[in-house]
This record gives sequence, structure tokens and C-alpha cells, in this order.
Amino acid sequence: MRTFLKKLELQGFKSFAQKSDFEFPHRVVGIVGPNGSGKSNVIDALRWVLGEREAKQLRGDTLHNLIFAGTPKRAAVGFAKVTLYFDNHDKLFPLDAPEVMLSRRIDRSGNSQFFLQDAEIRLKDLLPILARAKLGARGLTMIGQGQSDLFVRATPDERRLMIEEILGLREFRLKKNQAERQLASSEVNMEKVSATLEEIAPHLRFLRKQKMRFEKRVEIEKDLHTLENTYFAHRFHALHHDIEVLGKPFNEAEVTRNAKEKEVSEYEKDLKGVSGVETHDAERAKKIRIVLSESFTKRAEIEKLLARAEAKMEFLVSTPTHAEHSSIEMKAILETLEQEIRVMEDWHELDKIKHSLKTMASRISEFFKTEPKANTKLFEAEIAKLKNELHVIEREIQNARVEEEKVATEQQNANKEFRAKVEALELKKNELRKLDQTAQQYKFDYERLKIKMEELEHDWAMLGRSGDELRTISEVRDVVEFGDLERKMLRMRGELATIGEIDETLVKEANETEARFEFLSKELEDLNKAVADLRILIKELDHKIHLDFKSAFSAINDEFNNYFRLMFGGGKAKMKLKMPEVRMQDIIPIAGEEDAHIEVEEEKEEKKEKQSELSAGVEIEITIPRKKIGSLEMLSGGEKSLVSLAALFALISVSPPPFLVLDEIDAPLDEDNARRFSDLVKEFSKKTQFIIVTHNRATMEAADILYGVTMGDDGVSQTLSLKLDIAGI
Repeated sequence: MRTFLKKLELQGFKSFAQKSDFEFPHRVVGIVGPNGSGKSNVIDALRWVLGEREAKQLRGDTLHNLIFAGTPKRAAVGFAKVTLYFDNHDKLFPLDAPEVMLSRRIDRSGNSQFFLQDAEIRLKDLLPILARAKLGARGLTMIGQGQSDLFVRATPDERRLMIEEILGLREFRLKKNQAERQLASSEVNMEKVSATLEEIAPHLRFLRKQKMRFEKRVEIEKDLHTLENTYFAHRFHALHHDIEVLGKPFNEAEVTRNAKEKEVSEYEKDLKGVSGVETHDAERAKKIRIVLSESFTKRAEIEKLLARAEAKMEFLVSTPTHAEHSSIEMKAILETLEQEIRVMEDWHELDKIKHSLKTMASRISEFFKTEPKANTKLFEAEIAKLKNELHVIEREIQNARVEEEKVATEQQNANKEFRAKVEALELKKNELRKLDQTAQQYKFDYERLKIKMEELEHDWAMLGRSGDELRTISEVRDVVEFGDLERKMLRMRGELATIGEIDETLVKEANETEARFEFLSKELEDLNKAVADLRILIKELDHKIHLDFKSAFSAINDEFNNYFRLMFGGGKAKMKLKMPEVRMQDIIPIAGEEDAHIEVEEEKEEKKEKQSELSAGVEIEITIPRKKIGSLEMLSGGEKSLVSLAALFALISVSPPPFLVLDEIDAPLDEDNARRFSDLVKEFSKKTQFIIVTHNRATMEAADILYGVTMGDDGVSQTLSLKLDIAGI
């Protein structure tokens, strides 16, 4: 028959400094040795690897005490490690492996680790696995030194848990506890989520309204965008068509006007030539008039001088006695003549006359110098010369008049030609003006269309659109009514103005808040479902624990009474449930029930009864032959151990665990009870594997193999195994 616990390995654990192995090929294994050799350390190792977390339960102050601390002859080690090897053919462990290896390791930094099949595992994940195999660090399956009366000393609630562990209900109790923790956490989370939802809801309503306004605005903007595309596309196309249509006559008018302008320019150039001739003739006439004016002036001066000379000569002739006076007069005349000559020095057209006058003046001056009294003959000659000069001037005047008439005739002809050309030019200019008017009108219309196109493109750009987009959409054209489009666009823009601008961050916030609200709502829904599921699970676990415990408790009670009578040679023993007082507010409501039609009071009573049984502790009532006791406290140490052993064997008879670890549980027993104990061990070894630390000979005899534990001079525990028949026991 296979054993469940196959092997134990210790390394650095307490007194086991070096690696030590305990093979468990038999159903009953005894561990013997002198006090202080380290026997109980083996039990502590088993308890530790099965999840014990309190140092005092391992007979230490701290978990660091589990590591070999060293001796004067042996150095300390850095870690402690314990490994158990289990047979898993019965699938007590939920692993697809014939052998399961469970390890625990601790180092001096305090780092403690569990390993299942060499894979690290958390203790909280390991405990349900151990509970499924009916294993635990405490309880009746792991009774330490000095704990032989453990069941008696335990409280009612502790006894209940011990029984549940043996029955394999600890797994369900752990699941229920976990479910209750999850339920409490879920309910707290539900409250938080509900409070958050209530807090979010008003703001979300506001944000939803803003989002609806924004979406309405987006929808209107989209429709407006489409209308604008249609409106601008058709206007662009119409203006572009009108510009193209007007462009041809505009260009033709420009060409015609430019040709006519060139023709007028040629006429103006020709007219300028005619005007130049006229100007030249006018200059000639002007010069002639200047000559005539100067000649008339000079003639008058000469005539004046000649009259004076003739008068003086007559005077001289008639009055010679006044010759000196005449000389003075002649000298005055000469001075006047010289003055006149100086005035005439600026005349450039009468050079000959000036020369003659200068000569005459010189001669008159010489006359007065040489002849104070003038010679009448010489004076007559001079008069004749003046008359001759006067004649020349007259001839010059006559020539100038002829030239003047010629110029006047030529000027008249030129004026006639000029007027004809001016008239022709005016005709050309009139034609040019008409062409200018036509071209200006075309230009005005053309520029007006271009301005409209620029205004259209500007309005388009003000909408934040590109010119390329306008030219692209203008390629698609349908028949539209501009008035209807403008009215629709005006209405839509009015709606947009009514809606107003919406901060997009609010929309983003609305989406985020909406998502969060939906998430929280889904989370609340999940939490409600989880709470309902957990309540159902708790109900089912309660039902399982209740039924299994209730069905087994009666059988346990019967066996307890039998083994009690065996231990005490009679008497009576009984376990009974101690029902706690249950307040209705402490009863966990069960979600998802379908029996809502059942009367409330009946439902309350049913739940109250069930909850009471689930939380009921276990009390012990005994009657010992020939002894009256009022309570368990009145029992002796040996009697308490016997009661606990009776309870232990009653439990394992109903639900045998895979193995039991007992440390000197037989120490308080007398020889007869020790024999009874060893007999029971042999009997129950068919169902349960026993690992027993003992000093009792009867118990040793019941063992299939004994491990001896000794301690050397170096303070390190050592082991050896021996068969009982070889040892001679």
C-alpha cells in the first residue's frame, strides 16, 4: 500500500545543519532519540513547510531562529530549507503528476519562499491546495510536543475548525472566507462606485447636453459646408463663365482702341510738324516787326538830327557872328549823337547805319577839334550823308514790309493747313473717345466681374477653405437657385449663432466622462453580479459545510463515545453544538433566490437556523466511571490526553487524513493506555500514515521503521534508520 508522505529533506533547519533525509516507505514511522537531540525539530520542519507563520508555534522567538545559528565547532549557515515529497496517485493535489514536491526556504534577510514543483507559489494560493489534501500546520493532524490534550484545551470554535479540517471542510471554509472577504470588498467597492456615479451623473447630464449641442453644431456645419460648396461652386462657375465670355470683346475693343490711338498719335505728330512751320513763320514775323520798329525809331532820330543840322546850318549861314555859339551847339549835337550811337550799340540788324553814324560823329568831332567854326560846305556834306542814310533806312523799312507781307501770306496758308489737320485730328479723337468709352465699359464690366470673383474667393477663404478646393468643387455643377441657397445658409448660420461656440475640451471631457460612467456602470453591474454570485457561492459553501458536517458529526459522536469508553473502560462522551446568538442584521442576505413567494418570517427562521449551525462551536460532555466531574478543567493531564485521543481516533475513523504527525502524544499515558494507543495506531495505519516522535516502547513496537536522531559534539543533529527486528526491540 502506498504512503502519502514519501520523503522529508532538511538542510540548515534548526539543529540539522547539513542535509538530512527521512524516507517514509512505511505506514508507521517512529522517530526516537534522547532529549535535546532534535527529534521535535523534525516535527517543526513539517509544520513549517505546511504553512506555519508564527515563530512561537515552532518553539522560537523569530523565524530567523529556524536557521542553524552555528556552534563553537560548526559554522552557521545562510539559509534553511525543508522539502516534502508526496505520492499523488490519488490526486489529492490538483496537479497532473504522480509525485508532488513542496518546499519552503528562508534566508537571513528574512525572505521566505514557497515552492510547488520548483515553481514559487504564494502561501495564500498554497493553503487551499493543502486544505484539499486535509493538510495544515495546526489542528489534530499536526499535534506537537505537549499538545496531547489539544482537543480538550481548545475552545468550541477551535474544535469546530479541527473537525472541519479532518473532514476536509477546511478547503470550503477557506473558500468561504475568501468569498466573504471578496464580498465585503465588493460591497465597499459597490458603495464607492455608486457614490462616484451619483457624483458624476449631474455633471454628465450637463456634458451630454453640451455634446448634443456640439453634435448638432457639427451636423449643421456639415450641411452648411455642403451648401457652401454648392453655392460657391455655382457662383464661381458663373463668374468664371462671364469673365471668359466678356474677355473676347474686351480684348477686341482694346486692340481696336490701340490701333485708333496709334492713328491719332500719327495725326498729332503730323500736326506738330505743321505747328512747327507756323511757329517758324511767326518768329520771322516777330523779327521783321522788331526790325521795322527799330528802323522807325532810328529814322525818327535821324530825321530829328537832320532837321537840327539843317536848322543850324541855316542859322550859321545867316548869322556868322554866332559861329562860336554854333560851335558850342554843334558840339552839343555831337555829344547827343554819340549818346545815340551808344544806345544803338545793342542793335544788331543795323550795322551799316551804326557804322555810318559813327563815322559822321567822328568827322563832326574832328570838325570841332580842327575848326571851331564849322565850314558850311563840310556841314552840308554831312547833311547830305544823313539824308543818304535816311534813304537807306527807308529802303530797309520797305524791304521789311515786303517780307512782312510774305510771311503773313505764308502764315495764312499754314494756318489753313493746320486747321484742316486739326479738324481731321478731332474726328479721329472723337472716334478714339467712342472706342475709349466702349473699351472702358468692357473694362469696367470685366473689372467688376474680377472684383466679384475676388470677393467670392475672399468669402471662401474667410470660411477657412483653400482656393484649390474651390476650383475642385466648381467642376461639379447642377442647376440651383441662389436665392434658396442663400436663405438656407442664412438660416443655418443663425442656428449656429444660437447654439454658440462649444469648447471642444467639454466634448472631450463628455466622452471621457461618458466612458468613465459607462465603465463604472459596467463595473457596478459586474460588482452586483459578483456580489450576487459570491452570495450564492457562500450560500452553496455554507450548504456544503453544513450538510457534510451535519452528516459526519453524528457518526463522529458515536465513534467518540466508543473510543472514550475504550480509553476509560466505560463512561460516556458526547460532542454537542453550541449555538451562538445570531442577530438578523448579521445574517448575510442571499441574492438570486427564486422563492420570493415564501413568507418572510419562514425565510428568516430558516436562515437563522442555518447560520447558527454553521457558526456553532463544539462542546464536550463526558461521564467518567467512578468519578464525578463538573467540567473538563477538573480532568487530570492524562485524562485530558485520553479524551483528546478518543476524539482524534473518532475523527480519523470517520474521515481518515492522509497522514498524522504526533510529537510525544503518548507521553502522559500509562502503560495500559500506551498499549491501547499503539494498538489503535496499528489498526488505523491501514487508512492513515503515522509519523510519531516517541519515547514509549509500545509505540516503538507499533512502528514499521524507526529513525534515530542524535546530536554530535558539533551540536548538529544526525539521523539513522533501523528495522525493529534488527534493533532487537
